[in-house]
Amino acid sequence: MYTIPSSVYTHISVSPSSLFGMMKRLDRAQVKDTAIPTHPNLAFKKVTVKTDSETVVRKNPAKSLKGPTTRYGHQSDVLEQNRLLVVVNEDLQKQISELKENVSVLEQRCSDLQETNTEIKKQLSDCHELLIAENLDPVSGGKVCEAADQRAGQRKELMTISQKLLSELKLFDDFTKDHRAHLTEVQNTMRSLQGAREQLHKEREGFSVYVEDMERALEDAEKLLLQ
Repeated sequence: MYTIPSSVYTHISVSPSSLFGMMKRLDRAQVKDTAIPTHPNLAFKKVTVKTDSETVVRKNPAKSLKGPTTRYGHQSDVLEQNRLLVVVNEDLQKQISELKENVSVLEQRCSDLQETNTEIKKQLSDCHELLIAENLDPVSGGKVCEAADQRAGQRKELMTISQKLLSELKLFDDFTKDHRAHLTEVQNTMRSLQGAREQLHKEREGFSVYVEDMERALEDAEKLLLQ
């Protein structure tokens, strides 16, 4: 029985049902008769596919005991087997050619992708060099120096505003200190005036008592003179 290697099924896309039908026909062709015909060269002259594992055991009879019908039937089976093998071989060759074409297409696509990748890398490198040369920010699109100058200007402006605020706070602190000192002086003056007023009030009360005493003394003196 002729067997197709298992590696063939891995690399071809022949449907399993068609292969199974071919193998059944090959089995039927070989089971009918295994005797060698009178002229074997005529039977096997057109066989184009033969595997190393196929072994045929031949016996050489002195005379052929088979009739013409059996001999021609066996030749017909062998020819059918040969035809089926030729069909399988042609199908395999066709699929191998298609696989080679697919491999060529894939290799061409891979080459094109590699060229595209190389071109993209070159463009990225050129863009990077351009950004560095022009001092451009890849995110904002503005120049790096301009952004740095802008940040420096903002920082300087903030420092100026902070210094102004500190100066105003210092002036306000000095003003509050002066105002506090003036207020303290006014409070001391008010205390002094309050003390002077109290002293004047005491002196006035003492003078009033003295005047009253003098008036009583004058009245007493007038009374003494009148007596």
